[in-house]
Amino acid sequence: MMLSALDLTLKVDRKAVFPVWKVDLDVAEGERVAVVGESGGGKTSLACGLMGHLVPGQRVVSGGVRFRGADLLTLSPAERARLYYRDIALVPQNAQNIFHPTQRLWKSAREVIAKGNAEATRFADVIESVAGLGGSLDLCISLWSHYPHQLSGGQKQRMAITLALLNSPQLLLLDEPSNGLDELNRRTMVRFLSDWAASKGASLLLFTHDIGMAACWANRIVVLYRGEVVEELPAELIDKPRHPYTQGLMHAAVRLGDPPLSRRSIPGHAVPIARTPQGCGFFERCPRAKHYCRKEAPRFLQWGESKVRCFLAGDM
Repeated sequence: MMLSALDLTLKVDRKAVFPVWKVDLDVAEGERVAVVGESGGGKTSLACGLMGHLVPGQRVVSGGVRFRGADLLTLSPAERARLYYRDIALVPQNAQNIFHPTQRLWKSAREVIAKGNAEATRFADVIESVAGLGGSLDLCISLWSHYPHQLSGGQKQRMAITLALLNSPQLLLLDEPSNGLDELNRRTMVRFLSDWAASKGASLLLFTHDIGMAACWANRIVVLYRGEVVEELPAELIDKPRHPYTQGLMHAAVRLGDPPLSRRSIPGHAVPIARTPQGCGFFERCPRAKHYCRKEAPRFLQWGESKVRCFLAGDM
């Protein structure tokens, strides 16, 4: 197994808030997995936790994360740093945060390349390395001589993806990679990343609120609600979800050609987990909830090719 998380629970320091709750997640060699959920549902916390580099102010309560057998949570910062951008890479949600504001962009690329090839430090070597990847993402070579503030958000997002791929990591995590991209660039990015992963035999783990993009991009979809996995299913079954939350995400997803105002949002909002759940976390927002859903926490059970955390999964 390329990446495996078992019973991973994260807590915010000095607060009774658990952004990630008892998550089990596996990513196999060459697999493309998408983690889907609303904004604020724990996707970024989970992405950072799977890298072993937690969001500031959070800590591990239980569980572990193994990358090719090594527990990322027990490695020293120096040991994890040797893995980053070489064996495992993350494209963060806010790409502009990874660039030094007073450093030309090609120098950021040089730092990444040095992790795999310490001799390729000249400007010409760096430009040669980024040319192919950047060109596939419609990035002009001249942009690498600019400073971060001189680029648009979409250009910086595509540069962050380019940096992550420079050393051909075995596992690539992408947190909302379509941020700042228009529809045309988003399709180009999805197609390019799929082709790149296939050519390298790499594994991809996508975190997104866009269930439509996840369905056309991933082999397997994991649905995250307030930091807890509520459904896991093959991408080809996304039109037949069993959990009411996944059904709500599908009804809310915007599709080209839909009549105006035809999408339905999920009423209410998610309340972060503050203690061991006594019932179903989706109870207050579920249109099909029963009285026992408030009192008992459903188990994560197999239903055909899917796994679902819902008492009513068999009735879907």
